[in-house]
Amino acid sequence: MTLNTGHFVPATFAVSQVRCEKDHVRSRDCAYQVAWNINPHMKVGAVAWRRACGQHRAFLRVLREAGASCFELPFVHGAYDSVFAKDNAVLVSQDGELRALLATMRHGQRRGEQRARARWLAARGFDVIEPSCVHIEGGDVAMLPAGRGALLGYGQRSTQRAAGVLEAFLDAPVTPLELCDPYLYHLDTALTVLSDGTALVCPEAFTPESLRTLARTEGIGQVVPIARDDALAFGLNLVEVGNTVIVGARVPRVEAVLRGLGRRPVSVRLDQFHLAGGSAACLVARVHSLPPVAAQRFREEQEQVESLSA
Repeated sequence: MTLNTGHFVPATFAVSQVRCEKDHVRSRDCAYQVAWNINPHMKVGAVAWRRACGQHRAFLRVLREAGASCFELPFVHGAYDSVFAKDNAVLVSQDGELRALLATMRHGQRRGEQRARARWLAARGFDVIEPSCVHIEGGDVAMLPAGRGALLGYGQRSTQRAAGVLEAFLDAPVTPLELCDPYLYHLDTALTVLSDGTALVCPEAFTPESLRTLARTEGIGQVVPIARDDALAFGLNLVEVGNTVIVGARVPRVEAVLRGLGRRPVSVRLDQFHLAGGSAACLVARVHSLPPVAAQRFREEQEQVESLSA
């Protein structure tokens, strides 16, 4: 399948399969499992695989019912965390072109999956950019609305210098935020930015300076604090599709906040993926539709003129 660059809907996601295709003899390495420990949530050997498959199917069904379009990535043999498709790359569609900023994983257990992901994305029309000399993981990237750039979490997996790499890739500002809680090791476990610029944030996950930086970042309309217990339950690792917000667990206080913001929260049980340290947001890589470069630069120039006239 070749992707049609002109027909991405507003919510298009790459999703990994949970086991290998039937093109070789099956072995234990052919399916999602927890086989190592690279974050505090991981419980080696704890996954009930059939239950995980059922949860994954239910999650995809809810995504599609909410109006999302999904395309599948193959499971990478022996790379069990490859089910967490968001980590592999930052995907964008802009001016009719598809581009992918390939992640550079901090832990060796995850680096093997990147070669397969790069081949797949390139074969299907993505211009794949592979950064060097920095660690950057997709789970540490949160896009801001209206093409205003992105936030980058650093300190646990990604490095602060990766902000420059991401900024060049997006041709838009990137704000680095330092993460300080090892249990909230990726930005998408500690923060989510909704399409209206509302940021739901676990304050304990960030340094005080980073919280101040977030509050004054252009594109952030308001910051809503979320309790650490709710973040540890993966209540911030969510997926927004139109008015629907999909959460991989029942987190009542987060659901109440979402309803208060006019959203429709839908919970899907993903506890088999929590055992590896991921949830709803980790399982999908959104293809971010960026505004045309010319239009984006024109808008920025107009904003500068207006600010000077004020």
